[in-house]
Amino acid sequence: MIIAIDYDGTYSADPITFNEVIKLFLGAGHTVICVTARPEVMGAEVLASIGKFVPVVFANGEWKAEAAKKQGYNVSIWIDDMPGLISPVDII
Repeated sequence: MIIAIDYDGTYSADPITFNEVIKLFLGAGHTVICVTARPEVMGAEVLASIGKFVPVVFANGEWKAEAAKKQGYNVSIWIDDMPGLISPVDII
Protein backbone atom coordinates (compact mmCIF):
# COMPACT_ATOMS: atom_id res chain seq x y z
CA MET A 1 0.00 0.00 0.00
CA ILE A 2 0.94 3.62 -0.46
CA ILE A 3 -0.13 5.76 2.49
CA ALA A 4 -0.19 9.56 2.20
CA ILE A 5 -0.04 11.72 5.32
CA ASP A 6 -0.90 15.40 5.20
CA TYR A 7 1.39 17.83 7.01
CA ASP A 8 -0.50 20.90 8.33
CA GLY A 9 -3.13 19.98 10.89
CA THR A 10 -2.36 16.26 10.58
CA TYR A 11 1.30 15.30 11.04
CA SER A 12 2.01 18.68 12.65
CA ALA A 13 -0.74 18.06 15.23
CA ASP A 14 1.22 15.18 16.82
CA PRO A 15 4.55 14.49 15.10
CA ILE A 16 5.82 12.14 17.82
CA THR A 17 2.87 9.77 17.40
CA PHE A 18 2.92 10.05 13.61
CA ASN A 19 6.63 9.16 13.57
CA GLU A 20 5.75 5.92 15.38
CA VAL A 21 2.86 5.25 12.95
CA ILE A 22 5.21 5.85 10.00
CA LYS A 23 7.72 3.36 11.47
CA LEU A 24 4.95 0.76 11.81
CA PHE A 25 3.78 1.22 8.22
CA LEU A 26 7.33 1.11 6.83
CA GLY A 27 8.14 -1.94 8.96
CA ALA A 28 5.12 -3.72 7.47
CA GLY A 29 6.49 -3.07 3.98
CA HIS A 30 4.23 -0.17 3.00
CA THR A 31 5.28 3.02 1.27
CA VAL A 32 4.59 6.22 3.20
CA ILE A 33 4.69 9.70 1.70
CA CYS A 34 3.70 13.17 2.83
CA VAL A 35 1.44 15.11 0.49
CA THR A 36 0.99 18.73 1.45
CA ALA A 37 -1.00 21.52 -0.15
CA ARG A 38 1.89 23.87 0.60
CA PRO A 39 3.92 25.21 -2.29
CA GLU A 40 7.48 23.93 -2.36
CA VAL A 41 8.86 27.42 -1.64
CA MET A 42 7.18 27.17 1.80
CA GLY A 43 8.38 23.64 2.46
CA ALA A 44 11.50 24.00 4.66
CA GLU A 45 9.58 23.12 7.85
CA VAL A 46 8.01 20.08 6.18
CA LEU A 47 11.32 18.81 4.85
CA ALA A 48 13.01 19.33 8.23
CA SER A 49 10.40 17.21 10.04
CA ILE A 50 8.45 14.49 8.23
CA GLY A 51 10.74 14.89 5.23
CA LYS A 52 13.54 13.25 7.24
CA PHE A 53 11.57 9.99 7.15
CA VAL A 54 9.50 9.92 3.95
CA PRO A 55 9.35 11.58 0.52
CA VAL A 56 7.35 14.82 0.37
CA VAL A 57 5.04 15.84 -2.47
CA PHE A 58 4.15 19.53 -2.66
CA ALA A 59 0.79 19.98 -4.40
CA ASN A 60 1.53 23.61 -5.32
CA GLY A 61 -2.15 24.45 -5.86
CA GLU A 62 -3.09 21.17 -7.56
CA TRP A 63 -5.34 18.47 -6.17
CA LYS A 64 -3.19 16.35 -3.89
CA ALA A 65 -4.05 13.10 -5.70
CA GLU A 66 -2.94 14.56 -9.04
CA ALA A 67 0.30 15.93 -7.58
CA ALA A 68 1.06 12.51 -6.05
CA LYS A 69 0.34 10.71 -9.34
CA LYS A 70 2.69 13.07 -11.19
CA GLN A 71 5.41 11.95 -8.78
CA GLY A 72 4.59 8.27 -9.42
CA TYR A 73 2.45 7.57 -6.34
CA ASN A 74 -1.00 6.01 -6.68
CA VAL A 75 -2.11 6.50 -3.08
CA SER A 76 -4.14 3.73 -1.44
CA ILE A 77 -4.92 5.44 1.88
CA TRP A 78 -5.07 9.15 2.74
CA ILE A 79 -4.63 10.50 6.26
CA ASP A 80 -5.71 14.13 6.00
CA ASP A 81 -7.62 16.63 8.15
CA MET A 82 -8.94 18.36 5.01
CA PRO A 83 -9.91 15.57 2.58
CA GLY A 84 -11.58 18.10 0.28
CA LEU A 85 -8.10 19.01 -1.01
CA ILE A 86 -7.30 15.47 -2.16
CA SER A 87 -9.45 15.36 -5.31
CA PRO A 88 -12.69 16.76 -6.66
CA VAL A 89 -15.81 14.84 -5.70
CA ASP A 90 -18.76 14.29 -7.99
CA ILE A 91 -22.00 14.55 -6.02
CA ILE A 92 -24.88 12.68 -7.60
